[in-house]
Amino acid sequence: MNDGNPLRLTRKLGRAASPREEDITLFTQELAWMVRSGVPLGRAIEILLAEAQSGPLAAPLRGIKAELRAGSSLAEAMARQGRIFPETYLRLIALAEVAGTLPMVLARLYEGRTRAAHLRRKVGAALVYPAFLVIVAAGAVGLIALAVLPQLRAILPETPVAGGSDAAIRQLIGISDWIAAHWMATAAAVSAVLLSGTVLLRRPAVQLALAEAARRVPFLGPLVNLSRLAEMTRTLAMLSEAGLPLDECLRLARRSTSAPGLAATLEKMEAALRAGQDVTGPLRDDRAFPGLLSSLMKVGQETGNLGKSLTQAAAIFEEKTTAALERALALLEPALILFISIAVGGLIYLVIGALMSVNDLFL
Repeated sequence: MNDGNPLRLTRKLGRAASPREEDITLFTQELAWMVRSGVPLGRAIEILLAEAQSGPLAAPLRGIKAELRAGSSLAEAMARQGRIFPETYLRLIALAEVAGTLPMVLARLYEGRTRAAHLRRKVGAALVYPAFLVIVAAGAVGLIALAVLPQLRAILPETPVAGGSDAAIRQLIGISDWIAAHWMATAAAVSAVLLSGTVLLRRPAVQLALAEAARRVPFLGPLVNLSRLAEMTRTLAMLSEAGLPLDECLRLARRSTSAPGLAATLEKMEAALRAGQDVTGPLRDDRAFPGLLSSLMKVGQETGNLGKSLTQAAAIFEEKTTAALERALALLEPALILFISIAVGGLIYLVIGALMSVNDLFL
């Protein structure tokens, strides 16, 4: 491939055992480029397969190529590759194939996935500095515990001070001595915990549990809720603009969201729609949904521009997510600094207390 060819980006696909979110996003972008340029679908898949080589998308692309040759549609071929492609993604592809709008839908899918990924990266990048503070604090506490505290043994009396004023410092010195004597076992245990934590954090169930726990933290809850709401609204908007009936839009959005509360409300909206009731009623009854969403959705239904109304709502919620992120960081950083100060100050207090207790022996 020439350096100027956009397909060179395919070589950046990850080498994980299964395709990652960014792999699917990049595949969507490149397929949209080629289909929009007039490349036949089968030929486009062959080019992507050649570029993927032995990467994580190689096997799914081979399966898609075989299914297309057997006469399947693109959506059917993708659906037979396991759970790589989300249900919403497949439904939009199927509609686009029937309507002849595959290039446009692929481009919108890419834009939507990119926007969601950008929001997640923004949240992750914002947490880098707080994480750095925690690491520095842990290093400072470890340095004091392992390097400074053992030096106090030389000035402490052999017998504990009456009243036990030096009991805490003696216990900390004992812990420090134990860690120094078993440093290999300690290092192995810490490494095992970090590795296990890394593996667990990649599991959707664990991520969902952490997100639900974060919702209960005062300054993190609004951020998590708005982020989920923005993603769910964007999905609804994309499905509605593709021409899907509202009941199917709600069903697919419910299945794609990771928030149990949002899914329950969407299910109530489906039930209200089937019963011929106002579909925005459950939105107004649920405090997790701002009144703006029900108002925009009501206006969109009345004017026949539901997709545009939902797109506007998604943009507003994304802006609010950014504002909530800034507020959360404004509170998180001072809270971490306070916690670090208390931890380091507590150790220093114990050291000074030990020195004062020794000084009292000579008075």
